[in-house]
Amino acid sequence: MPPAPRLRTDDDLPACVAVLRAVHDTDRYPSTWPADPVAFLSPPGLVTALVVTAGGRVAGHAALLTDDHEPRALRLTRVFVDPAVRRAGHARALLDGITAELAARGRDGVLDVVESVPAQRLYRSVGWLRTGTAPAGWRFPDGREPVAALYRLPVTQRRKGDNAAR
Repeated sequence: MPPAPRLRTDDDLPACVAVLRAVHDTDRYPSTWPADPVAFLSPPGLVTALVVTAGGRVAGHAALLTDDHEPRALRLTRVFVDPAVRRAGHARALLDGITAELAARGRDGVLDVVESVPAQRLYRSVGWLRTGTAPAGWRFPDGREPVAALYRLPVTQRRKGDNAAR
């Protein structure tokens, strides 16, 4: 079982960039390598970022951003796990940490992910609800615009329901 995720620090950024490079080389995420990968990992509106480790090294990353279109929610983004340690619970640990961060802030989560990405099964298994699809708003290097699957994690409703059940 992987260690619990922790808040990302500036000292983690070089390792996060190295893992992001491995993910890009394996999965083409991000579809185009960013000119400034540190800025990619710390976009405008960043609220918090988490990392998870394996063998004392950064193995995965996830971030929450403010969202102008969803003022009562935070957007999950920049989620990736080192291909060398996949299927060992690191992604689930990150999502559990993100859920705790959302609950602590009293916010729901929103997410859009390329429709063909297999991680959708994992998102659904931890409570994310698919709410629809939309054009992704960006293009692959070949010019195609992918379709994004849209998800919401109703943390605020779950917390109210949990309290009512006790």
